[in-house]
Amino acid sequence: MKTSKDFPNGFESWAETHFEISILLNNNDAVQERYGMGGTWEFSQQLTDEFETLHEGREWDGEWFDEIETFMSNKINEKI
Repeated sequence: MKTSKDFPNGFESWAETHFEISILLNNNDAVQERYGMGGTWEFSQQLTDEFETLHEGREWDGEWFDEIETFMSNKINEKI
C-alpha cells in the first residue's frame, strides 16, 4: 500500500532537515542505546515532520543550523 506524505515546506526542505536530524541522532550514543537502529530511523522521521511543521513557511536567514541544534537538544533531553 502506498501512502502519501505531507511536506509542509517542500520535499527538499524535508530532506535537508531529515539529513541533519539523522546525523545528530546517529552521533548520540544514548539515543542509539535507547532506540536501536530501527527506532532511531522512526524517531528521525517523527522529529523531521515535527520540525518542518513547526517552521512551516518560515524563511531562514542563516539561523537554520542553530534552530535544529536547539530543537534536537530539547527533544533528546525529553526522550532520554
